[in-house]
Amino acid sequence: MTPPDTDVLPHTVTDVLQWPLPAGEHGTPPPLYATLRRERPVCPLRMPSGHTTWLLTRYDDITEVLTDPRFSRNLVYPGAPRLIGEDFNSVAGGIFNLDPPRHTRVRQILNPLFNRGAAERSSGDIAAHVDDLLAAMAAGSNPTDLVGAYTAPLALRVSCGLLRIPADRRAALHGFFREQTSQNADRADVSTATERIGTLAAEIIADKWSAPDPAEPIGALIAAHQADEITSDELHGTVSYLLVTGVEPLVSSVSTGIVTLLRHPDELRAVRDDPSLWPAVVEEILRLHHNGYLSNPRVALEDTEIRGVLIRAGESVVTPMIAATWDPDHYKNPHRFNIHRRTDGSRTFGAGPHFCLGASLARAHLRIAFEALFTRFPTLILAIAADELPWDEDNLFTRPLVLPVAW
Repeated sequence: MTPPDTDVLPHTVTDVLQWPLPAGEHGTPPPLYATLRRERPVCPLRMPSGHTTWLLTRYDDITEVLTDPRFSRNLVYPGAPRLIGEDFNSVAGGIFNLDPPRHTRVRQILNPLFNRGAAERSSGDIAAHVDDLLAAMAAGSNPTDLVGAYTAPLALRVSCGLLRIPADRRAALHGFFREQTSQNADRADVSTATERIGTLAAEIIADKWSAPDPAEPIGALIAAHQADEITSDELHGTVSYLLVTGVEPLVSSVSTGIVTLLRHPDELRAVRDDPSLWPAVVEEILRLHHNGYLSNPRVALEDTEIRGVLIRAGESVVTPMIAATWDPDHYKNPHRFNIHRRTDGSRTFGAGPHFCLGASLARAHLRIAFEALFTRFPTLILAIAADELPWDEDNLFTRPLVLPVAW
């Protein structure tokens, strides 16, 4: 891959950019991010909704905004910024759309079910699903599509097991989840998808209402609401959030990580020779790819200056994590996949109060999924050239649409 931060790029920075920006190859960020980082690190960007936001591309600026209480994640007021339409940013009470202290109150209920200890307790279940899917794959056709045979069903099984809901019930609305996180869908379709997911959340809550189990996330939220610890909006909105974020982000990161490993045989050989490197592989894949090229907006609560640019109260900013983890001031040769890099992928999960709730579970999921796959199929290869893989770059969660492999 050509180092994007050293070449003269065939892009010019116009007054206002239009999203989406041309993506990089193999699930990497828009090359224009490198130009912006050097020349215009605070740049106006018009979203498909018509809303204009400020795009940040430097690590330090992104971290500052994520940790600054002057920037709010509350996007449920009339006229709030949208990527396209009324997506999950419009859902009242969802933990994703709350600021402290409301956010803190809801998060404290869920933290024990998503922390490192919870991830360790879930590892056996993840491994069992992995073994089952890989056994079916070994008995099936060769070559096969790894997204359909492995990465997508694994994420669905793990998420539904964690939330203790029937997998087929959530899978029936798969198209609506994809629609809600699309960056090119019709605005009305996005709104319809959000409504359908909200209806599913309400149905699941009703099913569990009479006997909620505080040992699982939805039951814990119901019990907290019944004890008047959280509101009805916080219950329903946060369950909707858990349904949206539990599957596609992991399909994206596992699928893209497998492609990256297959494209870097020396790194793959190193981790096969030394399996203790698998956690480092996970961190580097998280750093290199994140899940997509953008972020959800944050709104300035007061006039704030970033690198000499005045962000007025009421204006929004977007803070792509992948722009931060490709900042050469913090990661030498960020375009290179290097599992020996002395860093971690934490910035992928954000910073501040909204640091990803499921970070520990995601790390466990990726590590188990990668190690088991490449151990079970040591001769695994791409069945088509890497440059021919079709990528879904229209969705908030970037990944190959299909992943043909052979062994």
